[in-house]
Amino acid sequence: MDQDFVQTPQKTRLQLVTIADLQYYSDERKIVVFYGFPHDEGTIRNKGRPGGSGAYDQIMAALVLPQVDYPILSLEVQSPFHNPISLEEAHIQLYQHVAEIYNLLPQALVIVLGGSNDQSYHNFKGLIDGTGTQKVGVINLDAHLDVRPLIDGKAHSGSPFRQMLEDQDRFKQSQFVEFGIKGCNCSKKHYEYVLEKGGKVVFMEKDIRRIDSDNQALKAFNDILTGWEDDDTQYIFVSFDIDSINSAWCPGVSAPSIVGGFTQVEAISMMGRAAKSKKLKLVDLSEFNPAVECVRTAKLIATMLYEQKDYQHLFSLESHAYNENLKCFYMIIFNVCQYNLQMYLILQISSL
Repeated sequence: MDQDFVQTPQKTRLQLVTIADLQYYSDERKIVVFYGFPHDEGTIRNKGRPGGSGAYDQIMAALVLPQVDYPILSLEVQSPFHNPISLEEAHIQLYQHVAEIYNLLPQALVIVLGGSNDQSYHNFKGLIDGTGTQKVGVINLDAHLDVRPLIDGKAHSGSPFRQMLEDQDRFKQSQFVEFGIKGCNCSKKHYEYVLEKGGKVVFMEKDIRRIDSDNQALKAFNDILTGWEDDDTQYIFVSFDIDSINSAWCPGVSAPSIVGGFTQVEAISMMGRAAKSKKLKLVDLSEFNPAVECVRTAKLIATMLYEQKDYQHLFSLESHAYNENLKCFYMIIFNVCQYNLQMYLILQISSL
């Protein structure tokens, strides 16, 4: 277990409210609603490591910094998920609450934080039923396709997008892109299944890493979102499984991306690009496991979420990418110095 858990602060800059309270914020022009899905049973069913149930609390603790002046109203909705309920009951409540948030606050951007990736299908259902839309662009940033069959009729972290694609009443007019997929992590059968259902697969090595750009993932991601912004897509749903980020930057996950994966600059800048889109309506982040590692991963996620909260409409893509590269430079210097100090201490101890 990682012993360096972020301590939950006594006070929060986010306004903690109940679902019923949301009606009082209907006049807000811009509003972000955070919602937690602190469950890891879906990951365990998929033979992953337990520990993701503590993700939401750790993210929110890392997200709240007293010196930050938030430009738009941000609400943290209380959920009943800390009570011992089954995963199936949690899925039902998640769907109902996401739909209700949109019913009460149609203008809201909803950000759901987990927890195991099985949340994504139920978030999608809540978006469709809560807004009444039929045309959504769904992009899954992930190292895995997550279209595995159910296990004994039960959902798990590897099944959310099969459930979505099979739900033709809700999905039939939407579009789906699997983005950042590692070929060694998916079967040919599952790849063909996505294509048969009308989806598109963008591989990490075969597609993204062959792009001539300083920020390859951002370039490919921007092209997809621009296409949806220019067509009749009504809303965009970005699902980010953080195990797609290289473990050098994001070690606190159940299935680390040891070779390849997105860099932290790519992860942060893609979230910033998503926030620039006026069609962005739903974001979920999954598979943070604070039992594996907490502090570095929670801070990375918090940085990614600040990109959403700031609604980066005022910044150009180029200047934003430059700023993130500058952040990354300083992080690299820090990590190199930290590594050299560790190696020095190891050598000194071994010489005793």
